[in-house]
Amino acid sequence: MDPEGAYEAGRLAASARLQAHEARIQALSVGRLVVAGLVLALIVGFVWAHLDAWIFGPLGALVLAFAVLVIVHARTFAAKSKAEAALRFHLRGLARLDGTWRKFPDDGRDYAKPDHAYADDLDVFGPSSLFQLTLAAETPFGRDALARLLSVGVASSWRAEVAARQAAVRELAPKLAWRERLSVEGAILRTESPDPAPFLAWAEGTSALEVPGAVVLLARVLPLVVIALALGAQPLGLPKYSWALVVVVELAISASYRDATAATIGAVSEHAGGFARYADLFATALAERWGSARLVASVAPLAEQSSGHAGVVREMQALERVVGFVEARRNEVFRLFLGPVLMWDLNFAVLLERWRRRTGAHLRGWFAAVGELEAFASVAGFAFDRPDHAWPELADGACLTSKGLGHPLIDRKRRVGNDVNLPGPGTALVVTGSNMSGKSTLLRAIGVNTVLAQAGAPVTATSFTLGEMTLATSMRIKDSLDEGVSHFYAELQKLKRVVDLAQRPPPLLFLLDEILHGTNSRERIIGARSVVQGLVKRGALGAVSTHDLGIADMAAALPGAVRNVHFEEQVAEDGTMTFDYHLRDGTVHSSNALRLMRAIGLDVPLEDVPHDG
Repeated sequence: MDPEGAYEAGRLAASARLQAHEARIQALSVGRLVVAGLVLALIVGFVWAHLDAWIFGPLGALVLAFAVLVIVHARTFAAKSKAEAALRFHLRGLARLDGTWRKFPDDGRDYAKPDHAYADDLDVFGPSSLFQLTLAAETPFGRDALARLLSVGVASSWRAEVAARQAAVRELAPKLAWRERLSVEGAILRTESPDPAPFLAWAEGTSALEVPGAVVLLARVLPLVVIALALGAQPLGLPKYSWALVVVVELAISASYRDATAATIGAVSEHAGGFARYADLFATALAERWGSARLVASVAPLAEQSSGHAGVVREMQALERVVGFVEARRNEVFRLFLGPVLMWDLNFAVLLERWRRRTGAHLRGWFAAVGELEAFASVAGFAFDRPDHAWPELADGACLTSKGLGHPLIDRKRRVGNDVNLPGPGTALVVTGSNMSGKSTLLRAIGVNTVLAQAGAPVTATSFTLGEMTLATSMRIKDSLDEGVSHFYAELQKLKRVVDLAQRPPPLLFLLDEILHGTNSRERIIGARSVVQGLVKRGALGAVSTHDLGIADMAAALPGAVRNVHFEEQVAEDGTMTFDYHLRDGTVHSSNALRLMRAIGLDVPLEDVPHDG
């Protein structure tokens, strides 16, 4: 399936539905206005023109017609919202293909942690990040699940878990229509989904509302008694205001449970509104019969039905109905007059408490299940968009070998692929090269593709084999004036974290960019060689970039373990520099620093000097 053609067809179909719904909404609005005008005209005619009673027939029909138009208008507006969400889904797909995805508003920067082992260095979160590119989840649970998938390592059974993730993504990738429905249902909820923590705290907590069965029965019966007495007291020979005595009893009962009732109503009214409408999203998650074990396991909490609850969809529909009735109390007239007579708050607080007791223990699992599906659907969208990417092969031992490895965050028209070979524990690449030649990009390409592979995604390569490893990097260094941390000391802290991770299983994949460049050449070479040699001897594998050829001498000291590779620039006769970004064996022996300084207007001599760091 051609991704661009599929998204364009979806865009056209969604646009057509949207236009049709907008036209219908306009027609319905005109119809409602006309019917309302006719109703008003008949009422005025009856009051002022003394029309006969025959007008009640047409008046009743018009009122019924108006009610039907209101219902149809609401449903059409809901359908329009879904068409808008579908259009957004396909426009985002096209944006991911044409490179304009960097304008997506949600870049996941709230998940960034300065002490993470690799996320900051590899642009997992933040502007132009992997999260921003892959995100298709609309709920907070989906965002959280995708963030975990991209930043939390596999805890155990690495090969089995990564293979299960990959199978799930492979199954979801071609299911464009289902992924669209999941996104649409999530988008409808997105603007109404507040922080889930307070709602979950209420659902999983305990309530002070303990109402005996007899009181519950009275709360249901007494409002009926009030209505019956108000309508039929005199025909039955009872005092005209006997209903008022029953209202006093109602008020007394309600007052005895006022605080507990208010707490339950307040918690749900404030926090549950956006979550009560998850029934359609859960139904979409259950609409498919999954083949991969991981997807079956993901939906298992949603598919379970036991005597404890009636199933996720019906339970959420029940919550939506109750919350809808609770919201009626927002009308001041209803809350102050009708509500007390109907014992509204107590009745619906009891229903909410019963719902909480049935479902509270299951709710977090339900939300987590749909969040995991959204996360896998996000990664599957990445896979669908890139049919030319390779599915990683998983190896038993620690290794990383690849052909045509490129950086997935670089647009495909500018991306250059290179072969990378780290055949096993205790192997490393020392990458030298001119400024801007591609050293840092290569290291990030290795890291980001490792993140993708462990998430179950295809990678930007023609082939890719990966074994179990822990990933850690030291690339971007940030000093802190407030904390009194210098640039060099900040780098030492990151290097210490990398070294510490190498001392425990599984083997470490390390990526070190311009190692120890905050000190003088002699100490830099001594320190860098010591760090890299120590990592290699502990069985770690990885790559280190440097301008110091003294660091590259490790290849002679550790033959078979350390290999030198490099990038270089091409200089035209007029002095113009270009880069082909192709990785070559050996070390680079020239520098372009002076040429770059002259290119921006700095007055330095132009000499071709050996690259001595």
